[in-house]
Amino acid sequence: MDKRQKRRALYKTWKKGYYHLCTDGRNKGICHDEGEFVNVVNAISLLDLRLPVKVHAYEVMWSHLHLLLSGRGADCVAVFDYLKMRIDKRLREDGRPPLPKNYDFRLVPVESEEQMCKNAVYIARNASEVKNIRPGSYLFGSSFIIYSDLPRLFETVRAGDLSTRELKRMFRTHLPIPPDRPIHPGLGMALPQGFVDTAVLYKVFPTATHYETRLVKDYESFVEIADQIGEEIEFSLQEAVDIVDQELTRVGKRLDGLSYDERCQLAMQLNRKYRLTASILSKVLFLPAHIVSQVLRSKRYGK
Repeated sequence: MDKRQKRRALYKTWKKGYYHLCTDGRNKGICHDEGEFVNVVNAISLLDLRLPVKVHAYEVMWSHLHLLLSGRGADCVAVFDYLKMRIDKRLREDGRPPLPKNYDFRLVPVESEEQMCKNAVYIARNASEVKNIRPGSYLFGSSFIIYSDLPRLFETVRAGDLSTRELKRMFRTHLPIPPDRPIHPGLGMALPQGFVDTAVLYKVFPTATHYETRLVKDYESFVEIADQIGEEIEFSLQEAVDIVDQELTRVGKRLDGLSYDERCQLAMQLNRKYRLTASILSKVLFLPAHIVSQVLRSKRYGK
């Protein structure tokens, strides 16, 4: 039994709870055009009809996807297997390279309200890390329905208003679709307000301000979750400036009041805590890039 099989076997033993499922992003892509994105979202909308799980958040990226689920570990494994099958089938139909046979995923338990906050924020921010788009405004994710009136702007039809043939064509299933589920007629895509259970998110984010603040300011949690699911992240220059301001505010200091040694020590801390690169650190701390590179390799500032 290889590592992948051992992980799957372990996941299947986990009891009912909340889990963050993330698929492998190191491949040639799971979605290459709008139709393929819609296919994945529609497949996600069927999960609670096929399995004893609930979807609490999702984000479908071109190379991978994120799901916040509740259910047993074995059911979460079944979620991955079903989505993998649907994605692979569509890729083959579109004449694209299929998913690799060893295509894999990670399942991370979400065991507290704070962990729920961190994982929800990570998922909602995912698209904005690679696209020039605000967190919470991505079409192929569910975060735009949280503390938002935007769903009222969508042109929708109810599944019950469409024929069985039309629903089979859209969802590629013989499962009966609940008649009250809203569908965007132009995209032929199920909308998250019809199948995403957001109650737990409103519980851990009691106000819109709380949610928005965590969404745009909680860089430390973003790094923590990325480490757990094995993803690489890279903050922008503006985000790095904000991170420096936050860290200095915590200790009551200003950047222009730091000595050379203190800036070097800060560079090491920010690299370890937020994975900020030497190039970014050079710009935000006003140190030569070669000096920052030396600092990050030095034992002097490694305490």
